[in-house]
Amino acid sequence: MTAPCDDWPEDWRRRLKAPLPLAHGAPDWHRRIRAAWAAAMPASDPVAGFQDGALHFASGKQAAGVMLIPDRITGCAVLMLHDHGGRFDLGWRKMVTDPQGFYGGPPAQRLVAAGHPVFCFDTLGWGDRQLPGDQQALACTAMGLGTSLAGLVAGEDRDIAAWIAARPEARLGLAAWGFSFGAFRAWQALATSDHVTAAVSISWMAWRRDLLRLGAPLSAGQAAFWMLHPSLTGLADLPDLAMAGAPKPLFLRSGDADRHLPLAAVAPAFAHLHRIWGGRLDAEIFPGGHVCPPDVQQQAIAFLR
Repeated sequence: MTAPCDDWPEDWRRRLKAPLPLAHGAPDWHRRIRAAWAAAMPASDPVAGFQDGALHFASGKQAAGVMLIPDRITGCAVLMLHDHGGRFDLGWRKMVTDPQGFYGGPPAQRLVAAGHPVFCFDTLGWGDRQLPGDQQALACTAMGLGTSLAGLVAGEDRDIAAWIAARPEARLGLAAWGFSFGAFRAWQALATSDHVTAAVSISWMAWRRDLLRLGAPLSAGQAAFWMLHPSLTGLADLPDLAMAGAPKPLFLRSGDADRHLPLAAVAPAFAHLHRIWGGRLDAEIFPGGHVCPPDVQQQAIAFLR
């Protein structure tokens, strides 16, 4: 945990308070924010197919995962984006078997039972795709290669969404769904992919400037690097980055006692989005911490209907 911002150098504190050039409402905002998002991600690496329990990309990389198809499809397809969870040996399995007990039972099975085809895969660094070195070292390596961990994950989620959207199981649309790190990825996918038609994001939306001011884990390194785009942080804050996905439907929830996302950072962000989204936005605070309770998941399923 870093020191409070009052202990930062004066120029850092001024920078934290300074207006951002791509805050919503800036001239030619929508085109410029979409262009900024595109520049933060690598070029497309299309999915070539799914075989032997893994996605195969045009570049040759692979991502293990599952496709869970209900007997009768009555809802949109769902790209489930797994959380961080502090365990790198688990990726897609977090959502399908709930081994850490974060979800009160497997969330993927709840969606399948409601008629939603579910697609879930290991992202870079998790499951069969674990990498040597700690997260700080990986982040430095990615930046040394001219990209970022956040950008690599965002680009891959975009490419997977394009592949799912072309499949018959997605004839009723495609939603991105996630908790925590997965929640960040979900609203990010809504903002960056024309193929994602809705998103469920549970416990990862706030004003970044307030997270830094409060000394939250976003400023502590390690896991934070998966959610920091170096080329975007000086342009727009998180709610305005998410606005690139408006007015598509977006479901947001956050706990009032979340230690990662303090209410003082979340409530103003939700209020800002309510003022300007201009579409179907359902953003509420629930009693609890950094959790994804079954009742909130059921609210999300109802939202997707």
